[in-house]
Amino acid sequence: MRYALTSGQRRAWFLQTRAPGDSSLTIAITYRLTGDLDASLLRAAVADVVARHEILRTTYGSAADGEPYQVISPIADPDWHEDDLSSLSPVRRARRAEVLIRRVAAEAFDPAARPPIRFALFRTGGDEYVFAVVAHALCWDDESWEIFARDLTTAYNGKLPAAPARPYLTCVRAPEHMAAVETSCVAGELADANSERRSESVASPAVSPRAQVSSEAALEFWRRELLPIPEPLELPGTAVSADAGAARSRRSVRELPRELAVRVDEFADARGISAFSVLLAAFDVLAYRYTGAVDFLVAVPVTTRDERSAPADPGAPIGYFGNTVVLRAAVEAALSFAYFAAAVDNSWTRAYEYRQVGIDRVVHAINPDRSVDRDGLAHLVRLGFGVRHAPAGLDLEGVVAARLELESPAPRVPLRLTVIRDGEGAYLEAEYAAGRFTPELMDALLVHYVRLLSEGVARPERPVGALDLLDAAERADVLARSRGERVPVLPTTLVALFEQRARLSADTTALIAPGASAVTLTRTPAATGRRGGDGTADGDDLRLTYDDLNRRANRLAHWLISQGVGTEDVVALRLSNSVEFVVAVLAVLKSGAAYLPIDPSYPDERIDFLIADARPRLVLGRVELDAAEEQAADLPPHDPNDADRLRPLRPGNLAYVIYTSGSTGRPKGVPVSHAAIADHLVGFTAQWGMTAEDRLLQAASVSFDASLLDVFVTLTLGARLIVPRPGGFSDLAYIAELITRYGVTVLHMVPSLLRTFLSLPQVKDWRTLRLVPVGGEPLPGDIADRFAGVLDAELRNHYGPTEAVVSVTHQRVGGPQGSRIVPIGGPNRNVDLYLLDARMRLVPPGVTGEIYLGGPQLARGYAGRAAATAERFVADPFTPGARLYRTGDLARRDSAGALEFVGRADDQVKVRGHRIELGEVQAALTTHPHVRDCVVALVGDAALGPVLAAYLVADPEVVELDSVRAHAAASLPEYMVPTTFAVIEAIPLTEHGKLDRRALPEPIRLAARPYREPATATEIRLAALYGQLLGRDAVGADDSFFALGGHSLLANQLVARIHAEFGFELDVRAVFDTPAVCGLAAVLEASAVAARVPVNEPPRQRNTAVPGTPSPASGFEERTE
Repeated sequence: MRYALTSGQRRAWFLQTRAPGDSSLTIAITYRLTGDLDASLLRAAVADVVARHEILRTTYGSAADGEPYQVISPIADPDWHEDDLSSLSPVRRARRAEVLIRRVAAEAFDPAARPPIRFALFRTGGDEYVFAVVAHALCWDDESWEIFARDLTTAYNGKLPAAPARPYLTCVRAPEHMAAVETSCVAGELADANSERRSESVASPAVSPRAQVSSEAALEFWRRELLPIPEPLELPGTAVSADAGAARSRRSVRELPRELAVRVDEFADARGISAFSVLLAAFDVLAYRYTGAVDFLVAVPVTTRDERSAPADPGAPIGYFGNTVVLRAAVEAALSFAYFAAAVDNSWTRAYEYRQVGIDRVVHAINPDRSVDRDGLAHLVRLGFGVRHAPAGLDLEGVVAARLELESPAPRVPLRLTVIRDGEGAYLEAEYAAGRFTPELMDALLVHYVRLLSEGVARPERPVGALDLLDAAERADVLARSRGERVPVLPTTLVALFEQRARLSADTTALIAPGASAVTLTRTPAATGRRGGDGTADGDDLRLTYDDLNRRANRLAHWLISQGVGTEDVVALRLSNSVEFVVAVLAVLKSGAAYLPIDPSYPDERIDFLIADARPRLVLGRVELDAAEEQAADLPPHDPNDADRLRPLRPGNLAYVIYTSGSTGRPKGVPVSHAAIADHLVGFTAQWGMTAEDRLLQAASVSFDASLLDVFVTLTLGARLIVPRPGGFSDLAYIAELITRYGVTVLHMVPSLLRTFLSLPQVKDWRTLRLVPVGGEPLPGDIADRFAGVLDAELRNHYGPTEAVVSVTHQRVGGPQGSRIVPIGGPNRNVDLYLLDARMRLVPPGVTGEIYLGGPQLARGYAGRAAATAERFVADPFTPGARLYRTGDLARRDSAGALEFVGRADDQVKVRGHRIELGEVQAALTTHPHVRDCVVALVGDAALGPVLAAYLVADPEVVELDSVRAHAAASLPEYMVPTTFAVIEAIPLTEHGKLDRRALPEPIRLAARPYREPATATEIRLAALYGQLLGRDAVGADDSFFALGGHSLLANQLVARIHAEFGFELDVRAVFDTPAVCGLAAVLEASAVAARVPVNEPPRQRNTAVPGTPSPASGFEERTE
């Protein structure tokens, strides 16, 4: 006889058949049995229980039309595994038992082959056994264990020799019973949309038309309750891991104080609500406080058992009578706990009336996106909550049974909290995905649940948003971890720090500019000797001692003062990285003024904006600087003092202004005082262990605040700064050669650049490199591991926004990192770093909060942006009279106290280390005449990594994407110009009015021109290299490397691949000068002719430099990224 499946069984069957190897629907219960156990009698007792319960003798199949059914076997032949491990040593015995138990529990069921339940018994000592029962949800629910334990106890004890006569275990017909229960109380559940597909050979109960109407009414109730679906809840903890641990669950347990359980019952009785609702209300508040979400869903397991199927009935069947009810939590911080608990009770009472509607039908009715291998529940809910009684124990004569905890498949939701009633007491059990949460976080969560519950019932009129989550000890600990080491702040300036170093290290080399002697010395009118001319040539290199540098900067400073420049004035420096830039920066500071760095590679429109917005007293480009130095040649070389300056220079005066991307489309100037940067430098050199013996390569662009580390850390320490030619970092082969030639010991860079460096063959020669600080963007663990395998240097990860002077945290990176993002460490000295929730309250360890920064390193605010300053620079609630900078960055603190960077709370992103406000990019795009609106997002590209994608609301017949990209490039730096584009009819929004990112189409990367097939053999091979590197299937002869999505880092990789393919050491500038396939192919072919080497022959090792490209000593301004 074939029987139909209930709705719950159908759901379980569907999931199992979709993923046959999945064991996530299995339930494993394990006991340690100690005493006088008769193993043969236990096996016979198990067979008796299986014989009694038809559901344990049932297999499952599907008819020709695909409709599932169940068939009951008349033979009780339980799947039994037994092994004797007692002869092994105690250590091996324990390990072997654990392996065997996990294997039995993890093995997936094949319901078509055997009944979905198995038993295992392992002897682990003379009188000690481990007994495991593993069942599938097709035949088991939470209450089945109580029935099984009772029946097994009865059967086993009845078989003992001295046992009194016991009643025979009569057969329980579970399939018919389950179907009857569902028919009577499910209101037409079986008559769903698939009922017409049922095979006539499958027995199913009749369903009345009235029941069908009731079923539709129940579904309508759930539509009203759950639509629109809340945004998915962002849980605390790590990102979902891809390893096996993510697919397993663990449990954390904590006692619920008996006194508190009594108070909960009294609280509920006094208000006429259920204790369940009070417990659930506290859980909702906990989720709100941990995540900040005010609208989310919670899954609650329920049972559809009636009186005849309840465990208390002697004839109750084992089987799956379960379902899941999804409750909507709507938390308002201002609501009192009493009011909120009553609201939860009202919601629960209404939902319970419709508990019989299967969760799969609810999911189908509200039509969320469905995963290919799950039932869509994960798209609805991330949290579960329940209350149940403790499972019954085994009471075998002469045997002591102790329940064992066993890691099991991951729960259907990532986190589920269960309150388990055990007699007069209770305890809490958090079941969680092992790959997502740490045990420390779950232990803390249980502590905080108890605290919120206790606070709520003790102070019921207090708003739920004001209930205490941390006690005094926890708060003190979090505050202590939030504050860096305290040291006295030196009241000094950058000028004083440098001039002191110049006196102490006068004859020590301060700067080396490789290949710059022919250019720089001829431009310096006083270059007639080291003391009189501020610099000497060493071959092709220019070398400046600290005295040379100081004297040259002094002359220029006196000239600036003569031009009316003084403290609080701003001087714009439109210069690339160079000796001249360093001289000009020092001169501006010595005059008392502040400098504004402007990268000359920026579009003219952006440069014009920066100058107009900052309103500098002077603007010095290369031409203006050369003229100024010529006029300053006869001015005194001594240090300017306050008598020379127009106004005195004090630590609180402005030192520099650096512009960051702005959300409104306007970059924001960040003014920083001498006191702020000086305190940072002193702390940085102390904490990072740098010395005067170090040699540091100037790596950061002048407009990037990391350039402050390159220049000032070196020059205030007495170390040596290696200054590459302008644009030198576009040529990684050149930079790699500098590192080797000059024995660079410290190299600061962004992680994406480090990844490229590690692919260079020269990296093995960097034996002098001892310290590599990285920052500006998250550091992937694979880069750190690759670094450890290649270099002996120390890798340090740091974090910090421009508004708090370069870096505020640091972390020594050691040990395998795997696939995670490397932590950013803890706060530097004199830095306050708080993780706060939306109400500016401290969050517990492991919980994501927004980073707020305090201390002497804070910037003044935003120049000329009072509203933006007030929004981001706020009062410090922990230090009266102090300020905090609200970064918009999200992080959490791990169990060791290190900070893990999570992401952004707003529309700010980072690309190759550059901070970008998406609003600024959108503002630039919408000024195009054919773009009505747009949205910009950071997307992952398989070949390029994270790139900007622009979705344009425009007429596809009119708008030209190449024109839009060119329009953006005219006003934005290259790193802010989107790589991929798509034209859309309108910006898709969710029901909540937020951007619906899932509805955005796949963007495309642009080709510079209409496709033209590569013609020559060189073009064909080069186009193939473009395609491999940029992930393009078809690259035309006229396609530009940069228009296809390339950038400076990838340009270096292209040069390396060209060398491998053609044998030519191409200068990277050739890619910038001739980025099209046809143009670069022509350069290669012309070079081959000059070298008399056929370019189209099979590649072999040749060392042929391509002529016509600038030499390392050219000093040309680069066309940089």
